Amino acid sequence: MASWGYVVLLFAGLWVLQVVFTQLQSRHYYQKLREMQRQPNGYLGVGVNKRRFGVGAVIILVTNVQGNVTQCARMSGISVFSRFRPYDEPIGKTIDSLYESASQHLKHPVQTALRMAIDQIRAAQAKQHQNDQEQIG
Repeated sequence: MASWGYVVLLFAGLWVLQVVFTQLQSRHYYQKLREMQRQPNGYLGVGVNKRRFGVGAVIILVTNVQGNVTQCARMSGISVFSRFRPYDEPIGKTIDSLYESASQHLKHPVQTALRMAIDQIRAAQAKQHQNDQEQIG
């Protein structure tokens, strides 16, 4: 009967570790997001492709006012040990060209997250454009 107690204690310990590592990963996410928000002009988009099982991905994309990517970071993996890494491939490209290339690889989690981030940036651009039109008119 004492062996069941050890098994329960082991599972409880593993659950506590998971909670701790999830909190650390969440803190890292918000720290990276604040760091990338510091760009004075432009737009920021976050794309998330979270899967119940398998590899997920998170993309933080920053563009200038013209829609050219100036910063990009990605986090992909299946564990709480995943961290953001610089993602240089999109830097310097327009969000329109990135969206087209991401559309060809929809099954890949990074590309799906990239499209979601681009959609957020496009929505922010449209809102800014609408606000500018209202101020003019």
